[in-house]
Amino acid sequence: MRNTIFLWCFCLLAFTSTSYAQRADSTISFRVLLKFQSECCGVPSDRPLVKSIQAFKKKYHLKSIQAYRMGPMGREGEYYLGFHLKELNKSLRWKLIGNIKAAVVKMSRDKGTVVLEENSDASLPSSIEIKATKF
Repeated sequence: MRNTIFLWCFCLLAFTSTSYAQRADSTISFRVLLKFQSECCGVPSDRPLVKSIQAFKKKYHLKSIQAYRMGPMGREGEYYLGFHLKELNKSLRWKLIGNIKAAVVKMSRDKGTVVLEENSDASLPSSIEIKATKF
């Protein structure tokens, strides 16, 4: 009887650890990754970023620029916004990254901060939602 209980507990433990390993965090690579972070009162508004991207699209006659919103990353609305920028050629990619950097400076004046990382990998827990967003 004792051996049966021991074997049952061992199998349960082995199954639990296997299913946890299958739910491991995933990593996604982005050309530009924006991390919207909160310091006390929520994340900064993305309005300067949206205006900058819309002006960029209009200037260069682009249909859309795709990003991926990942979150929630915390209790105060933290999220990540990742851009692959595969739809742009190298020259436009660099120009857009410059515009995004300028927008980040404006957004960081608001509550919270925005951290920009280039050629970054986002480590995401399995519970995070990823939504495609077009600008």
